[in-house]
Amino acid sequence: MRRILFILCLLLALTEGYSQVYFTRSGHIVFHSKTPLENIEASNEKGVSIIDFSLGNIEFSTLIKGFYFKNALMQTHFNENYMESGKYPKAVFKGRSEELKNIDLTQDGTYEIPVKGVLQIRASEKEITTPVQIQIESGEVSATTQLILQPSDFEISIPAIVRDKIAKDIQVNVRADYEPYQKKTG
Repeated sequence: MRRILFILCLLLALTEGYSQVYFTRSGHIVFHSKTPLENIEASNEKGVSIIDFSLGNIEFSTLIKGFYFKNALMQTHFNENYMESGKYPKAVFKGRSEELKNIDLTQDGTYEIPVKGVLQIRASEKEITTPVQIQIESGEVSATTQLILQPSDFEISIPAIVRDKIAKDIQVNVRADYEPYQKKTG
């Protein structure tokens, strides 16, 4: 009987550990560049993200070529001239917040927490701190944040001919709807 109880407790502990990790492959990123001469917007719906509430870690990664523009020429210039997506295919954020550990995933609510980490775009890394809003509703987890980034922080040079058409501050909105992480077996 003790052996069965021990095995049940072990299984419960393992299940509880996995239920603290959430994952998505459909994170949504939209960025806006607004100037008096031109508004530019692109979106990407294939962001990959994982949150480990028990460790306080959050990571987000997306392929640069996954951004879509209404204007195909803008998309080409973005990938070839500015982001060099053939050479630098991903943008990656790795962050941490001790407050993630305090979120009760069984209680519905909205939690705004500071997340500090490193954002890598191209070959440049920038340490950032951003407020992330975590929402728990009926056991479902989602997260949103908004960043203001400058192309110059990531060594993205803007040619003089189009400099007035691209904002110095780019607004980036991120949203992810997560599912409990299921480790694949076999």
